[in-house]
Amino acid sequence: MTEREYFAGVGRRPGMFVGKTSFHMLTAFLTGYDQHAPRHPGAPSPRGRP
Repeated sequence: MTEREYFAGVGRRPGMFVGKTSFHMLTAFLTGYDQHAPRHPGAPSPRGRP
């Protein structure tokens, strides 16, 4: 699954990933996703960092 496909899935069912569907919760999810990347080399990042 590519990062694009993953985020398409998040877009189709945001409540499955963030609980209460809101802009704030989705922003928190994306921030956590982005912060995960530096700690786990090779993991995709929304900003394109390796």
